[in-house]
Amino acid sequence: MRCITDAERQVLDLFLSVEFEGVGAFREQAMHILGVEPDCICGCPSIKFHIDRSKAPATPAYRLLPTELEELSRPAGIPSSVLCLLDKDGYLASLECVYYDDVVTEWPAHDRCAVILRGIGGNLTSVSLPSGVLVRPHDDEDPWASFSEEGLGFRATTRKGWAETYSANGELVSRLMESKR
Repeated sequence: MRCITDAERQVLDLFLSVEFEGVGAFREQAMHILGVEPDCICGCPSIKFHIDRSKAPATPAYRLLPTELEELSRPAGIPSSVLCLLDKDGYLASLECVYYDDVVTEWPAHDRCAVILRGIGGNLTSVSLPSGVLVRPHDDEDPWASFSEEGLGFRATTRKGWAETYSANGELVSRLMESKR
């Protein structure tokens, strides 16, 4: 076991930077990390947490945090994703870094990552951009089904088939029915 690094702390802090039910307990757990250890044999930076459970409350409502990180760009490679897994007791268990091309040993830079928040049923309810701007679907009754980088902004497709394109500062640029795009 070793101390959590600044890069690992920044990634974890991104997960906990948006509001969702139970986030306070997870923030409390993050303050009581005793140490971490590698959690993958492939060479990626994934880690397992050791938390002082006597000082931090559990949140058994989740098996996976409703947030995930999506790297919007990566020099010389395909952007990665990061998931934060929980254990059966409701404690932060690990950060799992997923690369889709070559194995990279570093965490994605926090200033290139968007925080995706999922609601009930896995619907994308909002995205916090690297600038800190929180963006929600144009129609609250039509959640996003997918999210991807587009130019300097991003594109989301809704459950009803609308393609919404947003600028880097979160402004809606276009909203077209997917078949008309």
